[in-house]
Amino acid sequence: MAVAIGLLAGLGNVAYRALLDLCHLLIFDGGSALLGLGSSLFRSALLPLLPAAGALLLIPLEYVFPGEVRGQGFSRFLETVHLRGSLLRARSILIKAVSSAITIGSGGSAGVEGPVAQIGGALGSMVGQRLKVSQERLQTLVACGVAAGIGGTFNAPIAGVFFAEEIVLLGSFGAGNFTPLVISSGVGTLVARTLEGNRPAFRVPPYVLRSPWEMLLYAFLGLLIAFFAVHFIRSFHAIGDRFHEWKAPAGIKGIVGAGLTGVIGIGLPQVLGNGYPHVEAALAGTLTVGVLLALSLAKMYATGLTLGSGNAGGIFAPCLFIGAMIGGAFGVVAGALFPRIAAGPGAYALVGMGGFLAAATHAPMTAIFLIFEMTNEYSAILPIMTTAVIGYSVSRHFQAYSIETFELARRGIHLEQGREVDMLRSIQVREVMSPAFDAISEAMPLREVLRFIPTSRHTTFPVVDAQQRLAGILSLQDLREVVYEESLHDIVIAKDISTRDVVTAFPDETLRDALAKIGFRNIEHLPVVRRDEPTTVLGMVSRRDIVSAYNKALIARAGASAPG
Repeated sequence: MAVAIGLLAGLGNVAYRALLDLCHLLIFDGGSALLGLGSSLFRSALLPLLPAAGALLLIPLEYVFPGEVRGQGFSRFLETVHLRGSLLRARSILIKAVSSAITIGSGGSAGVEGPVAQIGGALGSMVGQRLKVSQERLQTLVACGVAAGIGGTFNAPIAGVFFAEEIVLLGSFGAGNFTPLVISSGVGTLVARTLEGNRPAFRVPPYVLRSPWEMLLYAFLGLLIAFFAVHFIRSFHAIGDRFHEWKAPAGIKGIVGAGLTGVIGIGLPQVLGNGYPHVEAALAGTLTVGVLLALSLAKMYATGLTLGSGNAGGIFAPCLFIGAMIGGAFGVVAGALFPRIAAGPGAYALVGMGGFLAAATHAPMTAIFLIFEMTNEYSAILPIMTTAVIGYSVSRHFQAYSIETFELARRGIHLEQGREVDMLRSIQVREVMSPAFDAISEAMPLREVLRFIPTSRHTTFPVVDAQQRLAGILSLQDLREVVYEESLHDIVIAKDISTRDVVTAFPDETLRDALAKIGFRNIEHLPVVRRDEPTTVLGMVSRRDIVSAYNKALIARAGASAPG
């Protein structure tokens, strides 16, 4: 299975990059020629039309596949892998390939590695589902596809393995999954080398550690990179929040975000697309400090605008780009201040790539081996280890969650802290609530209430007013004190004995939130109401519903889907 997935993911990787080249040729190059960009200053101002056109092309795809096209999507991918059974659909391959190729090919600031990983993961999931493997093994097969895709993309099979281990499996290392990951990553890399040649991901200058004292400079670079990474994580999601709060159609948001990316590109066109040619310029040491710093910040905001507004792509390539620019700028300054011990700016750009990747994704092993495989220089190991580990440690101290898991953490899903705990955080109330319920009018006499209750299969009832708005809640417990008082049966009405201070749940809340409300008030049922109209009852959710949903999820995680 690992060999088959490696082969499929390797072929998928090559096909996807061919599609990306085609989109770039048709949209960006063709559009540039059509608009006459570069022929005059006025014409250059038309550049934002190209990424905006790419965002426009996503609208029909979003119409056909609503909710599956827009955004970075890797956090949803991780949620599916860890909390939703690793069940990825075949159509996600087409969606991720086409949408991200259009975004990047039209000049959007994003990377191919996230989509490549998701395409490979979907292929692994399809193989596992077809062969009806257990859920634990299915998760491993998804990681195999990811490893093969990343290994083939960078011509770096070891980095592919650690990408799958650290970022997809979140460090759940084990001999049972390590072996197939190595096989898949090796096969995927071999396929890419066979079809495209044994080409390096970047042309890297020879690396030399000039002095042991230079390690202090690399340590300081790791510290500097950590703070840039924290800023990138927070600004990336802050921009996404602004677009989310904007009450506009998703297509309009995408066009505006892509257009603003194009506006940045008028002054700094290097930030458009994945930016790999300009990473090589930083590695060659041909850029000035001012340009390097400007590009690092511009890339952060361009990536936030592209992906935060709903366009498709990944953040791996932007991390490498930003790290190279920061490292290159640091190298220029270090060379001027310490000419006898500092290597050239290209060396610091190289180490900066790995350091920033480690700090932003919280995956230091991936970063270390990626740089090592790209350079084939053992002497680069100590500098990249120093920068990556310091960058990762300091970044994690100030920002507990990586750029991949930040959004999940805000929704209460903490993948690194235990999968069983997060099962309730991954299920929303709307998924388990019962839409069927029996409401009681607040004006109903007690005698009628006592006749009505035995005809219902429920034990808790929303009490509503004449306009069917929630006014209270009535349970069998509330009837104990009055049920034997015959003289009160025609005097007391439902309103008199119901609980007026009603604890409610919203359909988009997690089961963990609902269970906390139930436990705090020691009740058994919660009315589920609309968030915008909290007196409109949509259904009921009970403690039993929540426990049942948890048990089902727990059984599924334990491998209930093993072949029988």
